[in-house]
Amino acid sequence: MAKSLAYSETMGIVQNYMDKILRGRSVIRDNFRRTNISSDTKLLMSSADIPNSMFNIGEGSCLDIIILALDCDRRTIRLTFELEKFSQLKCVILSENCKNFDISVDSILKGELANSDIGNFFYGKNSDGQKFSISQTHDAVNSKSNVVSKTILDDSALSEFYGKITIGEIAENSDARQSNDNILLSDMAQAISHPDLLISNSNVKCSHGATVGAIGDDTTFYMMSRGIDIPACKQLVAEGTISSILTIILGQEFI
Repeated sequence: MAKSLAYSETMGIVQNYMDKILRGRSVIRDNFRRTNISSDTKLLMSSADIPNSMFNIGEGSCLDIIILALDCDRRTIRLTFELEKFSQLKCVILSENCKNFDISVDSILKGELANSDIGNFFYGKNSDGQKFSISQTHDAVNSKSNVVSKTILDDSALSEFYGKITIGEIAENSDARQSNDNILLSDMAQAISHPDLLISNSNVKCSHGATVGAIGDDTTFYMMSRGIDIPACKQLVAEGTISSILTIILGQEFI
């Protein structure tokens, strides 16, 4: 049954956004297996409640879902989204303080004008690690997908990103985009990115990109010149990164 998530269960970095995230969403604490979405639905879930789940988003329906992964160790989840004609998916995964966290997401656009937007944010420190595998499969004309994955890694944290875009022969006018951006706060942190494209139709748009780097010296200097110390600087960068993902995937309400 749906119930309220206690603030103690949420990520400290996203505290400023919890009221907006919770507003209008059903909080689910039961294990999902297969769920049919036949109307516009907003959900907030813990990664512990969806170890292996499939969502079928019916014609003209929209699923807006946020998944929190907090303080987990050796957790694996598998998510499959099937999008029918005119359907829409908005999915954001936020994780912090997770060791050996393995998440795999398959977004299958089966219907014309289906639209899939997926965002992933991972804040890792100490020996935290996340493996994020995302597959965007276009099996219909005029379908659109976008994946935005951002990580901030400190100490000896590790992030692995595996992204695959598949566009079938009949999926003319498909538009698929994918980006993976990583900020390293330590010389020991690591970010690995593996993009993969399989395109079987020439009349499509596809793009992918990855970046790895530290916080810019100009950014650090600007903040410190205004009395902001290094820990607070890192916190502000993390909050800004989350804000950008929520805004890109879920809309302007998170600015």
